[in-house]
Amino acid sequence: MSTRPSQPFWIAILAFGMLSSIALADPAEDMALGEEAFNKEDVTAAIAYFTKAAEANYAPAQVRLGELLDSSEYNKEAAEWYRKAAEQGNAAGEYALGHLYATGEGVEKNEEKAVYWFKRAAAKNYLFAVETLAQAYRKGELGLPIDPDQAKPYEDNAKILEALAKRMEAKKAAEMTKKDTGK
Repeated sequence: MSTRPSQPFWIAILAFGMLSSIALADPAEDMALGEEAFNKEDVTAAIAYFTKAAEANYAPAQVRLGELLDSSEYNKEAAEWYRKAAEQGNAAGEYALGHLYATGEGVEKNEEKAVYWFKRAAAKNYLFAVETLAQAYRKGELGLPIDPDQAKPYEDNAKILEALAKRMEAKKAAEMTKKDTGK
């Protein structure tokens, strides 16, 4: 009589090991796996990973899940995820929630709340929020008065943030070229 375990036993052990590693993945890992699945156009898997990370209270995943829902016109659900991220101080979540309040998608239109969330995101140097507030003060939008003096600091900050973003993109491109060429 053999004391060696049967092949199905080993398959079960390997499967359990793989499942437990998935179950033990941290939210950042789930987020990365979600992005990988999304890039491979496996939206179902991406949403599953983003949802798992979002339910673990991982703000970047909450925003990403909100973006997917928002782009599919599930605006109420998107607003819920954006709110969870925004309440954790995530600038992208704050901006996205502000945008929904500005447009009235998924939430009742409320320009005061939109400005509140845009200002919170702008205080964290979130470029889209900074640009939105600059335009709002320049054109008198979102219930704000036309006020070039209020617009100017936002416009100046937007220029700085855009320049920094371009530098970061150029640095990233140079690193990718260096990696690809081995130099």
